[in-house]
Amino acid sequence: MAEQLDEYARAAGERGLKIGALMLIAPFVSPATREQMSRRRLMGWFDLTGNLRLRVDDPALFVDRAGADRSGFRDPADRLLKSLRGPAAAKVVLELCDTTVPVGVRDLAARAQVGAASSARVLELLDREAVITRNQDGAVTSVRKRALVDRWAQDYKVMASNEVIATLDPRGLGHALTSLRGVGSRVVVTGSAAARAYLPHDLAAVSPLVSLSLYAEDPIGLMEHLNLRTVERGTNVLVMRPYDDVVFARSRRIEGLEYAAPAQVVVDLLTGPGRSTEEAEQLLAVLESDEPGWKNDHA
Repeated sequence: MAEQLDEYARAAGERGLKIGALMLIAPFVSPATREQMSRRRLMGWFDLTGNLRLRVDDPALFVDRAGADRSGFRDPADRLLKSLRGPAAAKVVLELCDTTVPVGVRDLAARAQVGAASSARVLELLDREAVITRNQDGAVTSVRKRALVDRWAQDYKVMASNEVIATLDPRGLGHALTSLRGVGSRVVVTGSAAARAYLPHDLAAVSPLVSLSLYAEDPIGLMEHLNLRTVERGTNVLVMRPYDDVVFARSRRIEGLEYAAPAQVVVDLLTGPGRSTEEAEQLLAVLESDEPGWKNDHA
């Protein structure tokens, strides 16, 4: 659409007409579309939910107004997937963040251990929202991983999607982390502690570690093993019974502990409490420099 508008502007210029700004007007302009269009200085948009951006150089004018992040206009006959909520979508998202491309629909489904139909529906949603690019055969040729996790965070909320038990380890976080090595059931570390595990050794975290977030297959058994107490205040360990085993997928073992996949850690931080968003941004900066596809301008 942007290229088409640019072509209109060039044609107008050849006829001696001055174009002050280019605008896309539609019933709804999605966040992904707005994010891509914002890179073009004179490109603006307006939709019926109130999203508006207008930039003109002469005379100098800039208007930026936020509307809705989701469209309220739905065709009852529209059966397209609208949400990344649920384990099948999460499996595809996590696989896309780690797998090599190009990858076809069925191959991705096999790697993510979901049905081919589920894989196809998730990819169709991500394609509509410009998070992935595909070739004529439908295979994924590139993934904008930052945009993918941002889109996932619209539907997945770590504190709401999982059963969370607020606990206290009176002996501190060091004791809790050390004791995890003797747990018999599956446990993965996420959140702030996991972000630190993925940072280079010479890079200090943006904030001190004040709490530990754990996905536990057996939360009660874990609490008994670590001698954790349930509390309403003074929490330093969040024990979470995951909504699905997908949270254990793609985990990485570092210095004897299992850590959730980087994409899982990022979405948990983006939707978690406290200063977790700042920690997510720091981890994203590291991923952008170390792993392909994480830079926000990749398409």
